[in-house]
Amino acid sequence: MPAPQTAAPLRLISCRAVKAWGEELWLNSTRPEFPAGVSKTRTLAQVLRRNPRLLGSWSRRLFGPDLPVFAKFIRTDFPPIAHIGFSTLVRPQEFLSWICREQDLLAALRRGLRLPDERAFHGFERVYEAWASDRALAGWEAAPARDRSFTRAMGRYCRMDREELAQLTDDLRRSHNRMVRVLNEVDLRNETGNLLMIKAGLIHALFGLSLQFHPQDPTQEALQEFILAGGARVAKKLRLARQRLSAGAAPKSEVWMPLPAQRNLRLAEVQQSSDCTYSVADFFTPFVWQKGARFRKGHPALGLTDAALRRLMEGVDFSVTTVSSIRCRPQALDLGAGARRCRLWKLLDRPALWPFFTVRRLDLAEGGRWTIPAARTFQHLVLLSGRVRLKYRGRAWRLAPPTPAFVPADLLEGCALAADEPASLLLVGIPDPRRA
Repeated sequence: MPAPQTAAPLRLISCRAVKAWGEELWLNSTRPEFPAGVSKTRTLAQVLRRNPRLLGSWSRRLFGPDLPVFAKFIRTDFPPIAHIGFSTLVRPQEFLSWICREQDLLAALRRGLRLPDERAFHGFERVYEAWASDRALAGWEAAPARDRSFTRAMGRYCRMDREELAQLTDDLRRSHNRMVRVLNEVDLRNETGNLLMIKAGLIHALFGLSLQFHPQDPTQEALQEFILAGGARVAKKLRLARQRLSAGAAPKSEVWMPLPAQRNLRLAEVQQSSDCTYSVADFFTPFVWQKGARFRKGHPALGLTDAALRRLMEGVDFSVTTVSSIRCRPQALDLGAGARRCRLWKLLDRPALWPFFTVRRLDLAEGGRWTIPAARTFQHLVLLSGRVRLKYRGRAWRLAPPTPAFVPADLLEGCALAADEPASLLLVGIPDPRRA
């Protein structure tokens, strides 16, 4: 590996985050939770703090001195299904009342539980999650036999009588059904190879995870104008918009790329460098064990209060979203000189709509080769499948899906990618009108 301070590619060490529902592999993050490494003793964040010029002057003008985007792989133990955005018009006050009702029902369930220790809690958790997963796959429609089976299994974990528990179960099912009926349900197996844009403020949930959204970006309009003007105007507007950014509510727009279908979900996610998420409902695992069963979010006994939910609703995008409007299909691009046995695709490069980052995909056949054009911004290389060699000035680094690379800005010449087997990778960068 080259010394980190030199302007040369950096092969990265990704960071694995094990979750109760699966795992995330953070590939090239500079965030403190799961930072990518350039060696066993140094992180990419440390390298960029020491030498921010590696990001490129254009990235620093748009986003400041920090890495603005990173990627991760997500794997869950659940089917590849998601809810994304509202499918029909819903009044914010009406949706708020549904969420408040949901919290009240879950608080009643928690009060009725009989869980003397953590072992009993995990037994309850398995029963509840199995029921929720089964009912979610059926759209939370009525199934008296399945609900009766659930109430019988819950008997050992609950102090409520069976009739009271049956009524609460039916109320919870109706509550969930009412919410999912106004959301788009997407089978991600049908979106393999596409990108889905999950903009800040858009309600969404992977199957098995909470219904959530991310803080909106107060700089978006100024970023769009600045990029489209090539940096020639509106610098003051962008500077003033940046002053409204809050570390406690950092904006996060992201894109999902579902990976080839298996039984459970796998996807690549590219996102702004924030991990700020607001959860408004959890149909599957609403409680955790901390010296007793408590809500995962909000007040330990009450969950998210009406006042907290009312504040959260201010950041939700209640407009109707169609799946076609957030879908990015691959579009073939010119490969440039010297390329062989490969194809390049544009997935996302729309600064007038999405000024945060760009995503392209490169497919290499066995023996394929492609030269990465020199750019004035950094680029992330994220292997989706296969293995490649990244070559630069007589050196070579092997990359594989768990091993991404960071290509600094303003290299004197392009890097070359060569494949000894079929391979596919994402190239993630920053919108740049000079490249268009």
